[in-house]
Amino acid sequence: MRYVIVGAGPAGINAIEAIRKIDPEGEIINVSDEPYLPYSKPVMPHYIGGHIPFEGVFFRPKDFYRDYEVTPILGDGMIEVDPDRSLIILKSGRRVPYDKLLIATGGKPRKMNVDGVNLKGIYYLTSLDYTKQIVKDLPEVKRALVLGGGPLGLKACLSLSHHGIDVKILISSAQVMSQALDPDSAKILEKKLEQSAVEMRLKTSVVAFEGNGRVKYAILDNGERLETDLVIIGKGVRPEFPYLDPRKIRVNVGIIVNNYMETSAHNVYAAGDVAESYDLLTGGSNTVAVWPRASEQGHYAGMNMAGFRKPYPGAHRMNSLDFEGVSCIVMGDVKTIKTGYTVITQKDPKRNIYQRIILENGRIRGAAIIGRIVNVGGINRFIRKGVPVQKVKDSLLEDKATFIY
Repeated sequence: MRYVIVGAGPAGINAIEAIRKIDPEGEIINVSDEPYLPYSKPVMPHYIGGHIPFEGVFFRPKDFYRDYEVTPILGDGMIEVDPDRSLIILKSGRRVPYDKLLIATGGKPRKMNVDGVNLKGIYYLTSLDYTKQIVKDLPEVKRALVLGGGPLGLKACLSLSHHGIDVKILISSAQVMSQALDPDSAKILEKKLEQSAVEMRLKTSVVAFEGNGRVKYAILDNGERLETDLVIIGKGVRPEFPYLDPRKIRVNVGIIVNNYMETSAHNVYAAGDVAESYDLLTGGSNTVAVWPRASEQGHYAGMNMAGFRKPYPGAHRMNSLDFEGVSCIVMGDVKTIKTGYTVITQKDPKRNIYQRIILENGRIRGAAIIGRIVNVGGINRFIRKGVPVQKVKDSLLEDKATFIY
């Protein structure tokens, strides 16, 4: 059996490990468009900030491929999937046949379409190449702009300010982490941001960049010109799959998969940021670009590819962030409040504590736990199992609550 895994992120690597546990003899090939060993994008800001060495960005040891008897094809990305002939075509023209194929190519950065965006000194924090170049530029950087108020943008701000750089973060929405947090919980993180050396501007967008070969100014939507030496764009990622023929493999926002992580094409699977899979909360499907979900999907895809049939139970949105000593965990949907929903809130602004749980028909729909991390595992299990919590709802946020799931 020949398994071809395209992508060396959490989905692809967890799939390799799952396959090898079940099938110690099968041939495994790992294809990646980048020339590096598996590395962690969430920790790249820590490398920029000097908190970890370059070696710290890699999430598997250098002997990983040897230990798991994997043939790596690095720096040669996939440009076409041919499910009719059971092969993929790489940029080099190389053709790689497969018996089972996993597409785990991850998400691509949401690009800005403004004048000057291709000037030197403007980076998307989505690849190790960009990150290495940012670190190389740092000695010459006095002023920096970060665009986007998501977790990666917030981390990038602190990493740059650690070097004594004058940092401004520009957020087009009315709050930080607008895709995950409600306004009240976002204020906790905004307060910490204001206490740091970072200047935050909400409801602010860049309409153009100017410079002679290298970025010098960012032009804002109010006409203001901000001088800058470096720009990091952190507008999130989205699935892209130009290598697919949608007539042969079903796609929507992402590559559509069933509960076994199978696409509509025979022996072709997908997992991670590029996959559109079952959503526990809505009963529909969606894509969510978070590390734990990609890891889990890769694990289930690998098991099923190797013949151990086990349905993926689905997932919900979940993200975590440690920001200036304040821990933040968001599960499910905490932004949508409809008639009949119950909202449980505890907050202590002086201690940077904010906790919010949303119930629908007695079941937890979402939770934001900030500053005081309690019962996260229990709340997460309640969401995943969809069990009623009406009888214990008043104790969900207690320090020493005990639940039977």
